[in-house]
Amino acid sequence: MSRPCVLVLAGLDPSGGAGLLADAEAIRATGARPLCVATALTVQTTRAARRFTPVDPALVAESARALLEEEDVRAVKIGMIGGAAVADAVASALERHRRLPRVVDPILAASSGANLFDGPLSAARDAYLRLASGALLTPNAPEAGALLGIDRLDDPLAAAALLGKGAAAVLLKGGHLSGNPTDFLFRPEGCERFSEPRIPVVARGTGCRLASGVAAGLALGTPLRDAVIAARKLVREYLQTHLSV
Repeated sequence: MSRPCVLVLAGLDPSGGAGLLADAEAIRATGARPLCVATALTVQTTRAARRFTPVDPALVAESARALLEEEDVRAVKIGMIGGAAVADAVASALERHRRLPRVVDPILAASSGANLFDGPLSAARDAYLRLASGALLTPNAPEAGALLGIDRLDDPLAAAALLGKGAAAVLLKGGHLSGNPTDFLFRPEGCERFSEPRIPVVARGTGCRLASGVAAGLALGTPLRDAVIAARKLVREYLQTHLSV
């Protein structure tokens, strides 16, 4: 029996540290099969992102539709979209598949600080909130603040307000918060916290891997809470490999 598939729409990081290659690695490790559509091409090394160009929106939409028609897609993961036109193409391609679980990881800037959206922050905010309607949204603290229109997210519980902007659930990634990293899972019925001691390494692509791991779990039929726990374990194992290098 073939493995259930996760359709991934994200930027291509040729170094493999983040983006599509990291997404595919996490999805395979979880037991699902990745189907990867590049939304942007980046000039990027293991140290920093230098620049990017969005992929032709029509090509993105055609690629996604072809895979949705012919493959056993059970979940969708959306990462870097690069610009408003690509966001429109992604939304159009997914319009007939709104029942599929979706995980939206709002990529606004690289960890090195480089902008990864072609347009103003207001356009990026609108694009990601549109794509996250009815989906699991997985921002880190700076991304959550940007989506809420505030300069700094001082109180992580404030991210619950993203539920009021259309997301079905929000997983606030806590790596940017002080102390032991704590992820917050917000759902209409309440909030749950997941915390572990910080692993003292710096590694790119942890957010990509976490979101993709959750999407893979959902594709396999795992309940959201259990998919989050499994994806967190996957990311911690990835960090441990850097610790031993």
